[in-house]
Amino acid sequence: CFYAPAFLVWFAFSAFLSSFNKVIFGNDHMAFPCPLLITSIHFLIQWAFSYVITAYVFPIPLGGDIVSSMPWKVYLLTSIPCGLITAFDVGLSNVSLVRITITFYTMVKASSPIFVLISAYFLGIERITI
Repeated sequence: CFYAPAFLVWFAFSAFLSSFNKVIFGNDHMAFPCPLLITSIHFLIQWAFSYVITAYVFPIPLGGDIVSSMPWKVYLLTSIPCGLITAFDVGLSNVSLVRITITFYTMVKASSPIFVLISAYFLGIERITI
């Protein structure tokens, strides 16, 4: 199974990040007052790493050449809406960690692919096929 190690690493980092965010934002812990600021910093760092990896480390296998030649119209109609929806998803998730338990957060977060798929249908990125 070629993807198993990558999946396990992703799962471990996801669990760690959820626990870390709960400690940072939770009222019973550090109670950091600006969860959207931390989320913005997370996204900035994530963008920088993603850019370096797709532009310099693995430009062809990960699609860096496709993105660099993408017309602005396609970029604005596909990448920007997906990025905004993802930003709202993560930002509001971090805000919710102030009030809810990590167990409930994990259960709700597991349903996020459904909402991503529904959003992709409404934005015209995906088509409904039977």
